[in-house]
Amino acid sequence: MPEKVVRKDESDEGAHPVCLTPEMLGRAASLISSSADIGHVLQTTLEEAILALGANRGFLAIVDHDRGELLVNHTVGHDWDEEKRRMRLKVSEETGRGITSHVAATGKPYRSGNVLKDPYYIPYFDDVRSELAVPMIDSNRRIRGVINVESSLHNAFGQEHEDLLKALAGVAAAAMVLAGHRARERALVEVGKELNAFSDEPISFQKIIDVTAEALRFEDSSLFLIDLNRGVLTLRASRGALAEQIGSLSYRMGEGLTGWVAKEGKPIRTTDPKKDPRWRGLHAEMPPEEVGAFMAVPIVGRDKVLGVLRVMRRRSPYKWLRNEFTQDDEGVMIIIAGQIGIALENRRLVDRLVYAERMAAWGEGSARSVHMVGNQVFGIKGDINELEYLISQGDLKPEAAKELADNLRKGVFRLEEILSEFREFLKADQLTLTQCDLNEVVRQALEQSFPKRSKIELKTTLASDLPKIEADPRKLQRCFSELVENSVSFQQDGGELAVSTGRVDFSLLPGLAAVRSGRYVQVVFEDTGPGVPRDNKQRIFDAFFSTRAKGMGLGLSIVKSIVEAHKGKIYEVGEPERGARFVVLLPHNGG
Repeated sequence: MPEKVVRKDESDEGAHPVCLTPEMLGRAASLISSSADIGHVLQTTLEEAILALGANRGFLAIVDHDRGELLVNHTVGHDWDEEKRRMRLKVSEETGRGITSHVAATGKPYRSGNVLKDPYYIPYFDDVRSELAVPMIDSNRRIRGVINVESSLHNAFGQEHEDLLKALAGVAAAAMVLAGHRARERALVEVGKELNAFSDEPISFQKIIDVTAEALRFEDSSLFLIDLNRGVLTLRASRGALAEQIGSLSYRMGEGLTGWVAKEGKPIRTTDPKKDPRWRGLHAEMPPEEVGAFMAVPIVGRDKVLGVLRVMRRRSPYKWLRNEFTQDDEGVMIIIAGQIGIALENRRLVDRLVYAERMAAWGEGSARSVHMVGNQVFGIKGDINELEYLISQGDLKPEAAKELADNLRKGVFRLEEILSEFREFLKADQLTLTQCDLNEVVRQALEQSFPKRSKIELKTTLASDLPKIEADPRKLQRCFSELVENSVSFQQDGGELAVSTGRVDFSLLPGLAAVRSGRYVQVVFEDTGPGVPRDNKQRIFDAFFSTRAKGMGLGLSIVKSIVEAHKGKIYEVGEPERGARFVVLLPHNGG
């Protein structure tokens, strides 16, 4: 097939002199280094081409590597309507599929002096007589798009016009490459913000996947982490068809390409994974016949592999379309995987610190419990000795017996309360997770803990559109019940308790914008009691701190432990002397 076609059966009189000035080319070239939106850069480049070549219409089509199509998204000239602007041109090397498609498929410029006799031309406008199209090719020799200009005159474009349009196409391709680099830089910044927002916040793996996908221009991606207890790779986030199997889908170490990356700690990048002997095709994001380019990199911690980050692209039906991942793509993936690895290690260090703090609290609690239990046992022993003495003297009267029995009963009940509270403290982070309706958990907690007859007015506002959460409903009920009982105890003379659920209201959390990085639902407990004194706000969740005469001071500490075991957060944001306001944030994976 010829590189160019120039019809000689028509007059050359239609050729328009090239009107390129240094200023015009300078304006186009300067856009490469500008921070302008890539859409603006491409539109400006096309407009400069139309002006310089004396064309009366033109368009710029971008290659959609995932679909194997050309998308016309920039136009100049009259008679363009929305339908023509949205048109997609199937890329093919077959005759009759269009000049633009032919240029994209061959990677060569094409001129036609009389489109009415051209074998490739497909008419979209009645007034077109000449057409010139050149490919936009990047530094990796990939076709990024095609610039096409048209004229109502025969033989309107010559070699000079073609050379000029090739130069402008190079400007456009360079601008696209630079825009891609900038998008990757932004993605790395966004991922870094997500991973470093709070060292004790749950990592939003789904957001990391989404940001990575946008940066590298692919639709299907997944993140797997090694389950240390089972020794397998478990799916933790996915952008493709595997999203519904998060938490349940897994690979054995060394199984398939993904398992191999985890076992060996090395990246894989291939244009046809099915030809790789390690390929198993067990959990692909698309049918095997559609799998195209594949890339996976290990997520490495300080001394071991923690997981795998992988991406896939659909196979194009067109041989010319190079949709493989590049070395630059792999470099970005390795950086992102490295950030994830550091964040996971930091998260584990925080977990160890929390564990150490809990063990210290356990030691303090043990000593305090021994003291409190000892006091109760001492009292019970005293009552038993008194009972034995009265029996031995034959002087046990009914009134005295009843009083001693009441004392013994109270002592035993108090022992049970102490042991129960301490047991709840120790087991607060031991969860049995299931999909839960948050509103139903709140309703049951209120039914169990709010007094049937009370001077306090209870108001509930439960949002109807909340996503399901993964939680231990029994533990959450214990958590919410403690907050209700805490409010009731500080409003002995009456008042109000308002309980509400909903999406996170960040206006309640001034200065805590970092929680925006995750997806949460909230439960708010707000009362009209005395509130929490400012000096106590930093201590109310500490173990054994209490301003109430009853109890060991473990109630709010248990609440905090339960919430954090659910990867959530709890804040007290009320105004002293105007009531307490506890805000519980719980993560969700829904919409």
